[in-house]
Amino acid sequence: MHPRCHRSLWVIPVVVALTVLAAACGGSSQPGSVEWRNLDLELPDGWYLFEEEDDRLSISNEDIGPGDVAGEPSEQPDGDVVAMFFTFEPNTLPDDWRAFVEQQGGEVETDRSLELNDDVPATQLIFSYESNGVPTREMVVVIPSRSVVVLAQPVPLPGDTDAPDVFMEYLDDFLGVIETADLGPPVLE
Repeated sequence: MHPRCHRSLWVIPVVVALTVLAAACGGSSQPGSVEWRNLDLELPDGWYLFEEEDDRLSISNEDIGPGDVAGEPSEQPDGDVVAMFFTFEPNTLPDDWRAFVEQQGGEVETDRSLELNDDVPATQLIFSYESNGVPTREMVVVIPSRSVVVLAQPVPLPGDTDAPDVFMEYLDDFLGVIETADLGPPVLE
């Protein structure tokens, strides 16, 4: 999600939004791997695919599916919830995200170059900021040659203060998805 579209208010209602999105997209599934835009992704054990469109793919560690047959939302999953959002964003560069963090009054904690599949350059940023009194820590990986942005984040409930710690608990899972992704040639639009 492009930083200009990433709203500070988004963090708090995200669980509700994810449930609605999952319902609109026909539910969640628990595959071992997913192919999207010539990216082959291995999901961590127990993770779920809850949204798949031409321009976005979303996965999470908990089943945040559509709920019951009558369309009633699912109950909040027990435990921590984290999610990763893969979006197709032509022309997005790491500087766009650095500017976003600065606008939020946040702090970039990690800013490093990556080389995915031994030849695809990417940039990883881990940053923290506060949104509506809720502290968070997130990671974005920008892959300009594929026009792909990956956002990894905790999904806190209102009043939660441990989102930065939850993020750190799942950092290896987030990085595992990124590092084991098989990137095919760019998809031509």
